[in-house]
Amino acid sequence: MKSTPTDTALLENALLAIEKVLAHADSELGGGPEFGLAIDLPIDVIDMASRKEMQRFRTSAAQSAVNICLSAAAALVDVSKTLMSAPGDRSPEDLEREFQALITHTKIASRSAHRAALILAEQEDALSARGIETAAANEAQPLSLAY
Repeated sequence: MKSTPTDTALLENALLAIEKVLAHADSELGGGPEFGLAIDLPIDVIDMASRKEMQRFRTSAAQSAVNICLSAAAALVDVSKTLMSAPGDRSPEDLEREFQALITHTKIASRSAHRAALILAEQEDALSARGIETAAANEAQPLSLAY
């Protein structure tokens, strides 16, 4: 597929939007419980993750899944942008190394999205996935629509 300047701009905007959402989520994380840090992420994902990226897992299961999916989406947008770019004056060896790196990044993003699904599947229900205790939700007063 041949990339146009519009395609490149759209992918850049998508990547910036995802990064803004992740930055906003990072700024709101307060040192809550370290939910999900003991998950079975592939070693290469753990080695590549910075401390800030690992802090994204310090929250409810739902928020952890959101952050994992957004990180995977950002990686895949970046892979797509690279695949759509012209090869330029790079040597065949450089292009092959870049292509192998793109394959690796795509696999990592896929594994991350799968892990998000596993995190959610481990939850009792939608409320507990969001960090809301089911008992507390059941004790809440029902909303009355009567006047």
